[in-house]
Amino acid sequence: MNIKRILPAIFKRGSQITAAVTTPFIQTCIADPTGIIPNAIGVLITTTGETIADTLDRNMSQQEVLRTNKTYIYFVEKLEKNLNQGLHLRDDDFFRFRIGYRKHAEELFEGMLIKSRNQYEEAKIEFFSNLYANGCVDTTLSPQMISLFILILDRLSFNHLDILNRFKILGQESLWQSNDVYTLQQENPLLPTCIEELKNLNLITPTFWGDSPLKITNLGEKFIKSIEFKNIFELPHNNCISKNKPNR
Repeated sequence: MNIKRILPAIFKRGSQITAAVTTPFIQTCIADPTGIIPNAIGVLITTTGETIADTLDRNMSQQEVLRTNKTYIYFVEKLEKNLNQGLHLRDDDFFRFRIGYRKHAEELFEGMLIKSRNQYEEAKIEFFSNLYANGCVDTTLSPQMISLFILILDRLSFNHLDILNRFKILGQESLWQSNDVYTLQQENPLLPTCIEELKNLNLITPTFWGDSPLKITNLGEKFIKSIEFKNIFELPHNNCISKNKPNR
């Protein structure tokens, strides 16, 4: 499915952004930025392209340019996949004008690009693209929720995401309790801190007593699903969570 024929008017051809951020260095790495995408659907940009291009073009390093282009490519590929699976662009105020304000889609698009550009953990870039592309078709992802998830994704490390995903896999079968973090830290001293941060973000259930359960929250499940987390690294230091065998 050719996205350029379907996307609403807030999107334009990506030549604007690639012209703004593509340096000679990138041109040697990516001969044709609009030719990488299957079916030559190209790269897309919002009607605030001038503003976004201006933001992204400010003293960008070569690595920042690469991250920005990756984010764009991942987004287009994911959105095309969503549409090919029979999903439809949302028909609510996400893409509509707001008197005196920018469209939600424009603001969040810019947020996705800026946060991705500044990621030192580049494995997270695809998750930003997945989040925005899913937000274009999923009305249960409100603009406010997408904005929150962008901030959370920017704040958490890949290790945090791996820990949260392990609780997602355990689901309601998790046997871990609050006091167990002191046992878990014997295998991974980072776990108490990481789990506490996830609790503070309401991604893991808050604890009030030592036997309070440690489980992923509904918000945590929605977050992991929206970014479509996948673990591309071996992180054996977190395997103790997946074992789900408290030592009590």
